[in-house]
Amino acid sequence: MKVRRMRHPTESALLSFARGQLTSAGAADVAAHLEGCLACTVWETRLRHARVAEADGLVTARLTAAAQPIPDDLRAALAAPPGAGVPASGDIWRVGADEALLVWVRSLSGGSATVIPVTLDVELADEYTLIESPLGLDLALMTTAEGDVDLGTFLQRIAALSAGDQITRLLLARSAGRPPPPGLLTGSPASGDAGQRLEYRRHLTRLLASLSPGAVPDASLPGSRNDGVDVGRLAGTLNGLTWYRPGLEISRLDGHMAVGPAHGLLVTALVRDLDAAILVAVLTGREPARVLSAPEVAGACGELLMTYQDADDVAVAIPDQDWTAVVITPEFAGRAVEAPSGRLSEPRVAFRPMPLADALLKHLDSRVTRWEESRLLFDRDAVDLAALAAAVSRAAVDRAVAGGRRARTPAKKAAYTALDDTAAAGIRTLIESVVAGVSAADGVTALLSGSRR
Repeated sequence: MKVRRMRHPTESALLSFARGQLTSAGAADVAAHLEGCLACTVWETRLRHARVAEADGLVTARLTAAAQPIPDDLRAALAAPPGAGVPASGDIWRVGADEALLVWVRSLSGGSATVIPVTLDVELADEYTLIESPLGLDLALMTTAEGDVDLGTFLQRIAALSAGDQITRLLLARSAGRPPPPGLLTGSPASGDAGQRLEYRRHLTRLLASLSPGAVPDASLPGSRNDGVDVGRLAGTLNGLTWYRPGLEISRLDGHMAVGPAHGLLVTALVRDLDAAILVAVLTGREPARVLSAPEVAGACGELLMTYQDADDVAVAIPDQDWTAVVITPEFAGRAVEAPSGRLSEPRVAFRPMPLADALLKHLDSRVTRWEESRLLFDRDAVDLAALAAAVSRAAVDRAVAGGRRARTPAKKAAYTALDDTAAAGIRTLIESVVAGVSAADGVTALLSGSRR
């Protein structure tokens, strides 16, 4: 069953809610709406902290006389029947389902359109948001939240706005890390309200994601879809890790988290090793390799860590041959204050991409409690030392050979891939000799010199 959201409460209702003047039923409805609507939450917060004076009849008459009349173009656009017209580049449209929003159409492709969200609240504009007034009203075109929308979600044409050149210049400046080009009217750089602006952009991004081509209802719920990912092949890669870490536990999961309008994270598994747990997700969508290290991926991982609280970190892979992956830790998955500068940092990917198996093993090596730092007791009668030493030695050599095949340096590739059964036997002998009482240093010396004890 599809649950319909209530319409946005009026500013008057939000003010009454902020003052505690609504009935219990009315307050419950508004509170439920605020839980899922960031735009109304922003308004309610502003109204709660604003100084609002009650207006008498004289004040009301004066405000009505001074109010800006509705532009004729806007009046005509709002009077047009829903669905009238065909979207074209440069148009402003209302799109949506339960919650509609304004978008500026940048381009069309098949059954979808690349759009930029448009808002009337220019106070939420940042330095890469273009401000234009096509209808006599200031509109903010938020280029930092661009996305693809299904043409079936277009509701009503509002106006035409020729701003393609300005938008392109802003996007190029942002991608190059430069300030906005001179001559364009944009918002102010981020300051004390940066958090509110960021949350609003995320809200717009989630709305666009819900309208993207192929989006299905309740796509964020576990078990909704696998986005064409070869989960069986991924499971084989994860199961192969048990050769290197025999105590590894792998639990199958099925969930989804949006990463902007055109990408998502398919949650596939939880990998546990002693006291470490890593959530494994696959980045889906168009050209995922281009956005694997994008801040939006790190931010989405922060939401995953709040949803899957058993996980310590998140490994995000793309569906290529090696499942190239990055690992996101909590300190990089949200906004944080850097020390000692005190600077506020946004979510970011700080991990160098590498094959998923290598990424997980490397990360587990740094996360799992060291054996030498733990006081562990073993039932020695139950341990087959020879079999254990042989298995560990074989796994170590196989891992080194696999790393050699991926090496780019010819000397490293030749040395690593040349390891054979003799190397495995030498490592096994080293383990057995150390257990028998030989010092580790002497055992390593013997291994490197080629002698056998």
